[in-house]
Amino acid sequence: MKTLDRYLLREALSLFLGGLAAIVLLFLAGAVYEVLAPLVAKGADPYTLLLYLLYRAPEALVRGAPVAYLFTLLLLLSRMAEDSELKALLALGVARERVLLPFLLLALLIALAVFLLGESLVPKALAAGQDLLRRQVLERPRALLTPGTTFQDARGRVVYVGEVAGDRIGKLRVLSQEEVLLAERGRFQEGVLLVEEGQRVTYEGDRPRTLTRFQKGEILLKDLTFEPWQNPANRMTLGELKKEVERLRALGVKAGLEATTYHRRYAEPASAVVFALFAVGLAFYLLGGSRSLGWVGVAILTFFYYATWSVGRIMGEQNALDPLLAAWGPNFLYGLLGLLLFLGGRR
Repeated sequence: MKTLDRYLLREALSLFLGGLAAIVLLFLAGAVYEVLAPLVAKGADPYTLLLYLLYRAPEALVRGAPVAYLFTLLLLLSRMAEDSELKALLALGVARERVLLPFLLLALLIALAVFLLGESLVPKALAAGQDLLRRQVLERPRALLTPGTTFQDARGRVVYVGEVAGDRIGKLRVLSQEEVLLAERGRFQEGVLLVEEGQRVTYEGDRPRTLTRFQKGEILLKDLTFEPWQNPANRMTLGELKKEVERLRALGVKAGLEATTYHRRYAEPASAVVFALFAVGLAFYLLGGSRSLGWVGVAILTFFYYATWSVGRIMGEQNALDPLLAAWGPNFLYGLLGLLLFLGGRR
């Protein structure tokens, strides 16, 4: 490895690690705000919340690494332009392609690491985090309940809680179109609501059909909390996603959510390679007019990618945009701009 390569890679790696740490913390802060804060307010165990954050960390690394690399290259090359280092390299006869090469090699390593992590650890970690919250909520759901709370059981019936006292709840009502179940007391036990001293009324149309009394009964529960991930496809591997897309399409379903997630598994790691071309091309293009991006320009271009990525993802998942275009569109945009800038930049 030549001196130039070592210098560029050393500068890029130091900035990349710092930027990645900051972006991962931002992703985890978003998880705290959207998912954990409501649970903390209702009495969830702090240890459980910290463990949940650890389960979300691999996903944050996968999502954050390409964005951190874009930020790193834009900031590094902007600084090198301001310090006239890029001009010095050109004066010494170093071609732009030679400057691009080590950044491309580093991008390929990052892309490979992100892909392998996203295919192996991330689905398992997300599923484990989901199971952790579900288990905690089902074992101690009273921490999330107040008088007047309603939720659904495993059969889709609405359960109304009239009283909450210690480990027990009371004045329960289980409602559906076919029946009404009334119980004086109840308690939770591993995903089951045990009820005592009640009666069950079934209906035929608007008229009561049968009335029975019981001393004890069991009601299987559905989650009492919100779904932490609106996209369950994130917890699937590529093989599982492909089969699910094929199954849904065979049934006549568009499967935008699953198909977009599938294509993004390839597009997100590949974005690191696109960013190398875009950042180097932009740096040499601006060099011709003695201009540099500065912190504001770096932040805007990084945010613009994240914004286009988010909009494309949402539109693809909602079947408003072809999943392939939704996943690869931001990469295509930055790649095309990077190629044009690279070809038109100063040599």
